Amino acid sequence: MSWSRERSLERIEKARASVPQHTVDVRTLDANFIRDRRAEASVLKAGGGREQDPIFSVRPSEAVLVDGVHVYIQLLDFANAMLEQGRETEAGHSRALGMLHLDYSVSDRIAEHFEAQRVDYHGSRMHAVIVTPAGPEGRRERALKALAFADALKRTVEEASSASSGLQNYATRVRIGLDSGLAVAVNSGRGSEPEPLFLGNPANYAAKLADGDQPGIFASDRVRAEAGLPLLRSGLLDEKLDPLSVVRLGQLGGGLSVPNVYALTDLEVRSAAADARQALRSAPVFTYRQFTPPLAPLLFDELSPSRSIRMPLASIFADIDGFTAYVSRCIAEQRTREMVANLHVIRKEMAAVLRADFQGRKVRFIGDCLHGLVAEGTAYEVDEASTVKSAVHAAAGLRSSFDLCREVLPGIGELGLAIGIELGTTPITRLGLRGARSVRCAVSKAVSASERLQSLLDGRQTALGPRALAKTNTEVRRLFDDSGAASGLDYAVATRLQAPAIRRSPLTEGLVGSTAEANAAPPVNKGGSNTFG
Repeated sequence: MSWSRERSLERIEKARASVPQHTVDVRTLDANFIRDRRAEASVLKAGGGREQDPIFSVRPSEAVLVDGVHVYIQLLDFANAMLEQGRETEAGHSRALGMLHLDYSVSDRIAEHFEAQRVDYHGSRMHAVIVTPAGPEGRRERALKALAFADALKRTVEEASSASSGLQNYATRVRIGLDSGLAVAVNSGRGSEPEPLFLGNPANYAAKLADGDQPGIFASDRVRAEAGLPLLRSGLLDEKLDPLSVVRLGQLGGGLSVPNVYALTDLEVRSAAADARQALRSAPVFTYRQFTPPLAPLLFDELSPSRSIRMPLASIFADIDGFTAYVSRCIAEQRTREMVANLHVIRKEMAAVLRADFQGRKVRFIGDCLHGLVAEGTAYEVDEASTVKSAVHAAAGLRSSFDLCREVLPGIGELGLAIGIELGTTPITRLGLRGARSVRCAVSKAVSASERLQSLLDGRQTALGPRALAKTNTEVRRLFDDSGAASGLDYAVATRLQAPAIRRSPLTEGLVGSTAEANAAPPVNKGGSNTFG
């Protein structure tokens, strides 16, 4: 397993040719777009195919400008659900996956009631978007509908999880962030692994508002203005600390009321929660096996709760630093085609590095961030030191390929790549909630820690979490400073096994041995759109 500059350049050029800039069809999501896609979906369904929401029907050669309200839902107590007397165990992992199975089911049911487009789930987070009624004239109703959706979702998830807590300890508080505005929808997934995402500020900002430890509904001033609510006019900090008092529908403040068609009564909330709990009772028990490394041949299609994987592995998060600002510039300067073509190339190359060059497995792209898994060993035992070494080499290959993309592709010279790696036992499964739109899932403390690590880094840094740092061998350990971070760790540096020119970053102080950091709930990606794809 190795990275090659020549092979990478060849792949990049091939990817550029597959989606050339001039062929990207930039459309606007309006009433006509929705009508056309629903007509196509009806024909597809009549022919025995799978009906798709408009967002999932976006083609790889399309970019759709969407004016909508983005809603991020965070399960605040998910991290604790994974623990059994303070330790990560098989029973704890099963409980955490059961919580996700329940709450995904609740969320999908409520999303359908509000015509919300569920973009994706990533662990304890859900991303949805309200796009109807389409057009500028629908902004007020979209904002009201999104607030009503957030209120109903929070109430139902908390009701369902609390009522289940007697046996399963699924109880969780819920935090929801909302922002509104123009974003670009693209989809580079294939078959049973669709990867829709929204690029731009609204999705990213809503995700940041959902990032915190206080439950409630946190709406940006843009959403407040569209709904006619009082503004805070003080930016992200106060918006994150000042939840809306949306206690019941029809009581949003300022004399506003939500159209009755969206209202969910307490009885309906309890009924939806009961339906979800009943579905959970009939779900298969989670059973696990170890997959023989490497992970590249792993097929998510073959996974289900009763056919799950659980094994030690390295989790890698590689996030493009500065991408949201780049997207905003491209939208403002009418360079959307360039941005979409560039993103397709970068995504394809990052996925190829992980799988083809280092035999790792991509879980998904979360916006512009890659989540991947790597393992080395036998059918009986994972070699943890070799796994960390392979993950470090894969991260170095990702950086080298990304640097080549910056050389070849237009307009991305200022972007960077922040990479976090952590080692730990992790379950991998597919939660089958909605047929082919079931969710690829890999959750553990290692996954949470690796995601948190990358959120603390700049675009030149790679960092190992405490467990990965403790398990790695001496020659790989020399690549990193005392905090577990390295700057400029590309493939040439990693394979020379010589310490690169690194500097200690204040952001990574205390990472080694920091249990609080390693156990933290998944953060919001600082540089990307934070969409779950």
